[in-house]
Amino acid sequence: MTTAFYRQHDDIRIAEVLHLLNPPERYALWHGGPSVLACLNGVEAEQARWSASPNTRSIWHFVLHISYWKNYVRQQVTGRKDIVFTREPDNFPSPADPPSSESWELDVALLRFENQALIEAIRELDPNELNRPYPSGNRLLDQITGIAIHDTYHVAQIQLLKRLYEDRATRS
Repeated sequence: MTTAFYRQHDDIRIAEVLHLLNPPERYALWHGGPSVLACLNGVEAEQARWSASPNTRSIWHFVLHISYWKNYVRQQVTGRKDIVFTREPDNFPSPADPPSSESWELDVALLRFENQALIEAIRELDPNELNRPYPSGNRLLDQITGIAIHDTYHVAQIQLLKRLYEDRATRS
């Protein structure tokens, strides 16, 4: 297991964010767990669409939600208004109906794409832009560190859903 810092940018603040969003293979992040993409290894469509109760989110919902926010932050980083997220509703897009293995694979591919596009946008970021303010009072640096924290938060939820799914199967 790799534990060394994986420097991907000359600016240490950007390098830290990229390290969290794009860790080396088999790298355990600070919380001891996988990255958002690594936590999906082995998750099939049936498990992805399962939820612990009727009014709770599934792994599939979280994959689409994370994809949306990566797209949103990429818009902030690049300043481009023409970057559009194609799924509806925005914040928590609905999984395909009816769900299928193919649609699950497409949505995981969407997350992979949004993750890589965001990483590339951050790599190209001029460090002088990091303190660019937003009307909310946040800076661009807050946006890019926030998306890394957002990943960690939802990875924990996905990991919990995976365990609950497995426990459900063993109790049946």
